[in-house]
Amino acid sequence: MSILYVCHGHPRYAKGGGELAAWRLFKAFEAEGASLLAAAPAAETLPPGCEVMSVGHHQWLIKPSLSPLQHGTEVNLHDGAALHQALGGLNPEIVHLHHYVHVGIDLVHALRRWFPNAGFLFTLHEYWAPCAYEGRMLRRSGDLCDGPEPEACADCVGEEHRADLVIRDLRLQRMISSIDHFISPSKFLKDRYVDWGLSSSQISVVENLPAERPVMATSRKVDSNCELVLGYFGQLNPWKGIDLIVEAVKIARVKYTQLRLEINGCNSGDLKPAHSPYPEFVKHLQSLLDSSSMDGVQLRGRYEPHQLSGRMASVDLVVMGSSWYENAPMVIQESFLHGKPVIAPALGGMAEKVTDGHSGLLFQPGDAVDLARVMGRCCQESALVEQLQRQVQSMSLQGEHVLEQHSALYDRFRGEFQPVAQSPRVDDELLKDLRLNFEPLGANCELGFLMAQLGINRSSLFRWLFTPLAGLELVLSEKLQDFFSKPEAVQDPVMASDMVVDRRTGIFFHAGELRDVLEQTGDDEIAPDQLFGLDVYRQQHGKYLYLVEKFLASVSDPSTMHVFSDFHQELTEAAMHRIMTYLRAMGKPSGSILLFVQPCSENDRINQVRLLGDGLQLATIRRLAPGEHADRIDLDAWIEVLSRSRQLQTTAN
Repeated sequence: MSILYVCHGHPRYAKGGGELAAWRLFKAFEAEGASLLAAAPAAETLPPGCEVMSVGHHQWLIKPSLSPLQHGTEVNLHDGAALHQALGGLNPEIVHLHHYVHVGIDLVHALRRWFPNAGFLFTLHEYWAPCAYEGRMLRRSGDLCDGPEPEACADCVGEEHRADLVIRDLRLQRMISSIDHFISPSKFLKDRYVDWGLSSSQISVVENLPAERPVMATSRKVDSNCELVLGYFGQLNPWKGIDLIVEAVKIARVKYTQLRLEINGCNSGDLKPAHSPYPEFVKHLQSLLDSSSMDGVQLRGRYEPHQLSGRMASVDLVVMGSSWYENAPMVIQESFLHGKPVIAPALGGMAEKVTDGHSGLLFQPGDAVDLARVMGRCCQESALVEQLQRQVQSMSLQGEHVLEQHSALYDRFRGEFQPVAQSPRVDDELLKDLRLNFEPLGANCELGFLMAQLGINRSSLFRWLFTPLAGLELVLSEKLQDFFSKPEAVQDPVMASDMVVDRRTGIFFHAGELRDVLEQTGDDEIAPDQLFGLDVYRQQHGKYLYLVEKFLASVSDPSTMHVFSDFHQELTEAAMHRIMTYLRAMGKPSGSILLFVQPCSENDRINQVRLLGDGLQLATIRRLAPGEHADRIDLDAWIEVLSRSRQLQTTAN
């Protein structure tokens, strides 16, 4: 199976959890034709004028993105000639993304254009989509964040970037619509993305692939009279909690002098503020170390992967102090591989991965006193430590199972969008209904392409629009008043070049001439009332006024079947009933149909239609086209769904 892995860093230069997760999968499937594309650690890594560089067999580096907020890229990917040429020999069945930070959202869309028939999977590693402030769901104050809110997000990123937040959200939503399925290494992370807006059926929980289990050295003999050595492994930064751990050691050593801490991590050898991106934190940490019993804390410096086993062999337990919602920390997996229990805060994915009393011990997040209590308990209860070590050593880490889960997802999603060679057979009655009574509502242009494929060329208001659910609800609740009233040129290079967006509703329109005028003039230079002075705007506005009147007339026709296809899977039954309420207020007769179509989950029956009451029907189709390729429709599935909808309506009447 041909797979292209895309990651925000190559493990040759960056050894974070996401990078290693992508690398291990790449190595596991390399013999089957896997390739790896990663962001370089810095633009200077590549020679001047070079946009992509080979660093091994089917391994490439691309220049890193320049905008952490907008997630753009330095590489010109609108045509992407250099990169496309470098990847020219590839024809992946699966593109498996492990991040868009550093590689840029532009790259995701470029890969969609170049490999239109590939299945696109995305492994979530942090919270970069819901959190614009470094993706950790931590506020500037250090407090945990429950989720994005416009005012709170503006406070974190700065008021001057408020407009960037809107563009960022549009870019992210557009990218997400091009992904076929998501993978989360923890249920906690999945739940956060569901809270943010992804459908639960869009995300499968699959562990990161662990490294091969090393031959473990004989465990140190632990008793109440011997040293108890805790090990910290990871970066030294404000959110990893090393300062909390040092403070807890200082408290615990007042009573338990046999307690020691070994710090293994980046920049721990010198701790010079000038060498750190977090100088104030380094000063704070250094002051804690200076004031603690330094004979109880050892700074062992940075380490390479091949040194990890030796470092792990010298400790009894591994300790974490993170103040943020860690997802699936690699250090927990590495500790278990080496037979070491973990002391961790009862927070996020850490509480999911560490079972209190079985694979480690949990403490109250951010509480140095409670952490000191847990450390003291380990010093006092040597039998507990030995029990935890035995239990961890007997754990199965299921590397083969993880590979099987990935293989199953690859098989499920590869190559499902194949070009349609010819139109399917459609019975005359259904074709007549579609030609006369079929009325799209959004979300993208897939329904327009479906109609075109069947030879239905009737104009329709929502046929060639990208209409998000929230935008649809807004315009219907207002009975289409002020439709297309505040257009803005789409500056995003990954969007279609002929589009404008209505800034009030978030609905995208195909209006190439108007976009060119707005782009040349500058959106900010044209007041809304000045738009009517533009011939091209009056022409477009008149066109949509005509389509609005036509749509309003069709609503009162009892034979009209309105259809909304939701590839985002944002639909709730409450939202469906709201939309029907809006249509009823506009004159939609009782008994007429409103059909919602969304991709089926693993537990749904394929291409089924069920009645929700009050003329509402919900269809679960095999697959909907991604937002980037609305023309990649599954005609056979659509025809089956529409036939079942028509049959259900006939039976109900």
